[in-house]
Amino acid sequence: MANYIDTPNGNTIAYNQLIGKKTGIVFLSGFKSDMKGNKALHIEEWAKDNDHSFLRFDYSGHGESSGEINNKCFSDWYMDAEFLINKLTKGKQILIGSSMGGWIMLMLAKNLQKKVFGMIGLAPAPDFPKLLIWDKMNVDQRRSLIKNRRISISNCDGSENIFSYKLIKDSFKNLVLSENLYFDGPIYLYHGMADNDVPYTLSINIMKNIVGTQNVNLLLDKDAGHRLSETKQIKNIIDIIEKMTK
Repeated sequence: MANYIDTPNGNTIAYNQLIGKKTGIVFLSGFKSDMKGNKALHIEEWAKDNDHSFLRFDYSGHGESSGEINNKCFSDWYMDAEFLINKLTKGKQILIGSSMGGWIMLMLAKNLQKKVFGMIGLAPAPDFPKLLIWDKMNVDQRRSLIKNRRISISNCDGSENIFSYKLIKDSFKNLVLSENLYFDGPIYLYHGMADNDVPYTLSINIMKNIVGTQNVNLLLDKDAGHRLSETKQIKNIIDIIEKMTK
């Protein structure tokens, strides 16, 4: 059963938390994902078995949290994450960011370094509204987006995501790949080479942008897609966490 907390921005955020004796872990889910995903639950089980604190939550407009997703944007979700980490966790945390959660993870490392021990990016998608949507549009598509205030993008699995103009416009003030990011802790990036939603070259670009640490590791999985939720992929994620916590 979820717990709930009110944020200064007027959101009510649903979360689950374990308290352990070892380094805390925070799971940051992706766009339109929630805290009940396969990866989050498996990592929580590992954390419980190994006496690590663990926090997972739903961004505003996601899962059991308040708000309508189409009225929210990246700034809202980043502020949700920053507030919960400051309010609910003690000491430095290991951040695990999946897809858009990888973008939030990098922003937290930039703005909240005193709270971040290390980062694990799972098919991380920083700056995706600009890099993967806006930059690929022609002039007519951009005009249509601005006029209609939203655009529908088809995913490789046949589903569709609706992205608001507000979301895309907001992303421009939250870019993390436009300059170097200083971080002095361990970093692991795990990306599928068969990811048709977020190209693995984005993880390579993250590596290039990180300064301050030599401990940056990239695992490319030839056959893996975007979700990284299959049994073998979950095992790889747990292996990465074990390497970092040692």
